[in-house]
Amino acid sequence: MEIQLLRQPHKFIRKAKSPLKKAIIEELDRIAKNPKIGKLLVGKLKLIRSHKFTSAGVHYRVAYMVKKNVLVILIASRENFYRDLRI
Repeated sequence: MEIQLLRQPHKFIRKAKSPLKKAIIEELDRIAKNPKIGKLLVGKLKLIRSHKFTSAGVHYRVAYMVKKNVLVILIASRENFYRDLRI
């Protein structure tokens, strides 16, 4: 499937240092190959999936929706991830 990025994930990737950028691209490739890899969220976020990964000892999450393509909504560290997702 094709990956589409909203503004926040695009900026996050652009500003990330090289090892993190490489890890994000690898995880996005995994999501593109198997969009159901992420866990479905609940409540008001029930249409969104969350995929977890670690880079340099820091836990990150990718929030995305699967329609005709994969729409990446948010890439962030675990801290305050759900708060930022609701905004």
